[in-house]
Amino acid sequence: MTNKRISCVALVAMSLPWVANATPPIVCDTASSPLPAAAATSGVVAQRLVAEERASWNLAIQRNAGAYRAFHAPDFITVTGGGVVGKAASEASTMDARVRFDRCALSGFDVRLVAPNAALVTYRVQAAGLDHGKAFRLDGYASSLWMKRNGSWLNVFYQATPASRQ
Repeated sequence: MTNKRISCVALVAMSLPWVANATPPIVCDTASSPLPAAAATSGVVAQRLVAEERASWNLAIQRNAGAYRAFHAPDFITVTGGGVVGKAASEASTMDARVRFDRCALSGFDVRLVAPNAALVTYRVQAAGLDHGKAFRLDGYASSLWMKRNGSWLNVFYQATPASRQ
């Protein structure tokens, strides 16, 4: 996969084409990833931000551009191996119809309040599908920085790192 596609909410452009008689939509399997007790510095905030991160993935996979964009601050950026990608380019790559997910699992969530209105969310991403007709497998770690602005939590930063193969 190219660095451009790694610029979305969680590793790659996440979309799934639907046609008549298609299988049900893929959503990220996140049911088995409760927060560790130590991660829940502020339990309500932590649970909310994990839910927001999960929802963001699923909206991207479903190509619901409007709802997906609502999670991002105006100054949202993504950091990739190719550099810093701004909000518009990151969101556009996420909606790429030539990428399909067949499997997606998020796990190991950790939420740390780094300031009264800022929290870092980290987790594991494992996914597979097709990117422009080529099979892909993802295994990595993601981090998002969320900030509370005008009463709403918004994602301002995203970065993903491939898991090492040891």
